[in-house]
Amino acid sequence: MISTKELRERLLKERADLLAGVRRNIEGLSAADRVSEDEQAQRFHDDFVRLRLSTMDIERLRMVNEALDRIQTGDYGICLNCDQPIPAKRLQALPWARYCVTCQEQFAKEASSDSEDLLEYLRYPLAQ
Repeated sequence: MISTKELRERLLKERADLLAGVRRNIEGLSAADRVSEDEQAQRFHDDFVRLRLSTMDIERLRMVNEALDRIQTGDYGICLNCDQPIPAKRLQALPWARYCVTCQEQFAKEASSDSEDLLEYLRYPLAQ
């Protein structure tokens, strides 16, 4: 079984890797040079992808920082929803996990249902 100290070290490494990745993506954004329309379209696309990847990395960075905070306060490994211990296997696979598998699956199911409701509303807004 992996110790909290080892998980903390993994979280610290993950944080460093995420920060480096965000930095690379931001530094890789195109300068506002004059270029042909074809090249400009490709640059916009590349910049969009870099920004999207950075956004995803920043979200994971937030979760990693929250996990490090929970280690410091002694709340690490406890589901934020049901207050039950998060299984060690889950923490080993996903050290920044905030929820046990049961609660995470419930949230995913609710989010999926909410998305379906939103899509239905967007398809037929006046029928609601």
